[in-house]
Amino acid sequence: METLALSPRDAAAYLAVSKRTLTRLIADKRIEARKSGPRTLVSVASLKAYFESLPKITRPAPLYCAIAKVRPKAKRKTRH
Repeated sequence: METLALSPRDAAAYLAVSKRTLTRLIADKRIEARKSGPRTLVSVASLKAYFESLPKITRPAPLYCAIAKVRPKAKRKTRH
């Protein structure tokens, strides 16, 4: 049996986005959510529809490796 709804945390993980991004998508009515008492339930069907509505990549996305240049910390002088 297929799951009908997920918690906001699980729905965000399902789309690989932050919970805040998911909240914005719900507020913009791009993803459907319902209330069941205090719980918020996010429709799996609307998550799939949102994902399918995203544009497809026609060429591979470049992979960026942001390596920060880190300088070693200066040693502190100790008091004796």
